[in-house]
Amino acid sequence: MFLSVQNSLAILVDREFPHLIIPLKQDSPTHPYGTQYSGDIEVKAGSHQVYTEISFDIPSNSARSCNLAFTIATGNPGAPWTLSGDDSGPKIFNISYISPAMNQSRDAWDQDTRPAVQDWVATVQVDYDGSVTINGGRVSCAKGQVAQFLMYPGSTRDFSLTWYEEADPINGIIYEMYT
Repeated sequence: MFLSVQNSLAILVDREFPHLIIPLKQDSPTHPYGTQYSGDIEVKAGSHQVYTEISFDIPSNSARSCNLAFTIATGNPGAPWTLSGDDSGPKIFNISYISPAMNQSRDAWDQDTRPAVQDWVATVQVDYDGSVTINGGRVSCAKGQVAQFLMYPGSTRDFSLTWYEEADPINGIIYEMYT
């Protein structure tokens, strides 16, 4: 299911997919995993966390408003994704800006080797049926620049979400640009 925060009167100018997807694993704090084709957000027993850094190369265009959207493709054809965790509440994750300094050869869980977290952007809830609810999501249009974000668990409750980033059908995190 696809959910975006944009007004239905806005015209989509461009949709960007991440050019870097880098997992940061608490259980391997100094090991850089490099860029992947899939994302992973996890927390188990309040620790054993996995965060995911994402980077977009934003083109220059006529966009006046931009946002991040997250989609789970549940139709036919769908796309690979998994969701598991404590059934006592919603499965949520947060997205925050990070300083644009991601490095696929260096970034790891260790705070000394990854970009600093800046401002909150969105909270995303994913349900077992693939439905997605986003609170927030608007971002400044970084036309002609790099836009980088960190995706991380929104609580300490057991939770695991994995997805394969795909363009057709749209599955995962996307950066949308509107007039």
